[in-house]
Amino acid sequence: MKIELHTIPIKDLVEGFKDNDEEGVVGYGGRLNIRPAFQREFVYDDKQKRK
Repeated sequence: MKIELHTIPIKDLVEGFKDNDEEGVVGYGGRLNIRPAFQREFVYDDKQKRK
């Protein structure tokens, strides 16, 4: 795997910025996953948290 340095202007990073709440946040024309969506089917109750 070869890693290359790319200089990207800030204006390009925020292009296409979309905050889709629970679906996540993307930028850079959809190519940068800023905050991915996570599956969470349930929430622990207090008893389960203590375990």
